[in-house]
Amino acid sequence: LWQLTKNFAFPHWPWFAAGLVFLAITNLITLQIPQLAKEIVNQLAEAGAMEGMAQIALAIIGLGTLQMFIRALSRIFIFWPGRKLEAEVKEHLFTKVLRLPVSFFLQHGMGDLISRISNDVNHLRVFYAFGFLQFANIAFLTAFIITQMLSVHVALTILCLLPLVAMFLITRMIVPKMHAASKENQVAVGALTNRVTESFVNIHVIQTNSIEDTFLQRCKTENDKVYESHMKLVFIRTYLFPLMTCLAGMSQLAILFYGGYQVIQGHLTVGDILAFNIYIGLLTFPLTAVGIILAIVQRAKTAIDRVKDIDIATEEQVSPRAKALPHDVKGDVAIAIRGLTYRFPQSIAEADADTSTPVIQIPLLDIPKGEKLGIVGPIGSGKSTLLHLITRLYDPPEGTIFVGGHDVMGMPPQELRQQVGYALQSVHLFSESIAGNLNFGITALTPDKLQSVVSNAALTSDVEGFTKGLSTEIGERGLRLSGGQKQRLAIARLLARSHPIVLLDDVLSAVDQKTEQQLIANLFQKDQTALVVSHRESALQACDRVILLERGAIADEGTYPDLLKRHPHLENLDQTTTALSQAN
Repeated sequence: LWQLTKNFAFPHWPWFAAGLVFLAITNLITLQIPQLAKEIVNQLAEAGAMEGMAQIALAIIGLGTLQMFIRALSRIFIFWPGRKLEAEVKEHLFTKVLRLPVSFFLQHGMGDLISRISNDVNHLRVFYAFGFLQFANIAFLTAFIITQMLSVHVALTILCLLPLVAMFLITRMIVPKMHAASKENQVAVGALTNRVTESFVNIHVIQTNSIEDTFLQRCKTENDKVYESHMKLVFIRTYLFPLMTCLAGMSQLAILFYGGYQVIQGHLTVGDILAFNIYIGLLTFPLTAVGIILAIVQRAKTAIDRVKDIDIATEEQVSPRAKALPHDVKGDVAIAIRGLTYRFPQSIAEADADTSTPVIQIPLLDIPKGEKLGIVGPIGSGKSTLLHLITRLYDPPEGTIFVGGHDVMGMPPQELRQQVGYALQSVHLFSESIAGNLNFGITALTPDKLQSVVSNAALTSDVEGFTKGLSTEIGERGLRLSGGQKQRLAIARLLARSHPIVLLDDVLSAVDQKTEQQLIANLFQKDQTALVVSHRESALQACDRVILLERGAIADEGTYPDLLKRHPHLENLDQTTTALSQAN
């Protein structure tokens, strides 16, 4: 809480300070109204005297009008920095999330992260704006009113404030239960958001498999948890708020009985009793607002715990102990691997997976600049994992993978990925136009460059077939495109960036043979170094060299025809992969 306040709330202290000043003025005005009402009653009690009555009434109206404007200013000055804080915290968390490693996202669902950045930060905004306002309002009102009441009658004031002690004791017992219920509710909201987001992202899968009822039931289960946890909070509040009101009513009873007795004894006037009643009425809302503030504080406390999980997560780091380039690596080598043994850490592996068995074991591999290296092997042999390690989606051991003469663990991830372009096996497109996807994250391409990239990705005829051409919106995750069009658009996006090294992870599985040959010709005529994971014969035959991975190790290497002679089963891998692609 202190770090959050120091980093995001304290920079806006002039706004909070101005709000406090106007709030104090508002409460001082509030205190004057009971005194004027007291004067009216005392004058009426003294033989019905009416002198100055009109002036007092006008003063009350004037003070009420002035109070309205000053109270509005106090809210503006306090609520505005609350909104600003909300925006800054959300921007900070989103920036942090973009720099977190893949392992973090394997542990947290997308909907849960959205809930933390959206709902939980909203709770923090309410705490710093509305909660701060109400806390300050209670502090001012209580201090000013108690001072005013003590100046009238000490014993009656103490008697009226005794319910506050009972309120303190009750809240001490209730707060832990509120915190537990609040945390349970916010976790349930995150789970529900995750489930709903998952349903929307995969809506085409749900509809094509006619499993709407299954997902409705799953969402209903999560929704019921949200309802039940929220009702626990409602149950606590339902008893807490009326109890606060009841305590305030007990204070008014004390005024009527003990204060009335003091009037009979001549120690107080009727006007004093009226003023006391108004003061207790003014304290009624702060007393009942204590319950509201407690709820706000508990939600904020839970929100901080959930937001902190993001804030303290370790970003992708540059290792200060990165190894120097081995002496046996020549200057014309684009990628060098030395003694690479990699096991999935527990943060990445499945809960019951064996993390003691290496998934990659490559003692020595050099890939010269400009070489087209094919990678083939059965499912689960470590092909995609190797590419993940080269791009640091998974962090390899230090001193095992070198790109451009540098240990990848000693390179800033962004700098590494500017040199190494990676087209993943699963295509990820943005809900943008075709041109927007090609320009995403880089300086806008010229029309000639766009046309060249589209042509090299064998997309020209497809783009011309759309009414709006490159301006065609492709929908969520490219929903309006076929599988082959998605793959080619992803390839075009990679080509637009002109990386010295490109990694292609089975990106030709959904294209026909004619288009595949055109793509291979366009991709391989460049001077780029390329690592091509594929089972397609035409793609592997176009490679300068092919390595066969089995259980994470290089079982053999050579040209594809030579490998096929020594390992005839590779042809079956090609046929199996083609069948799976057609089925998908």
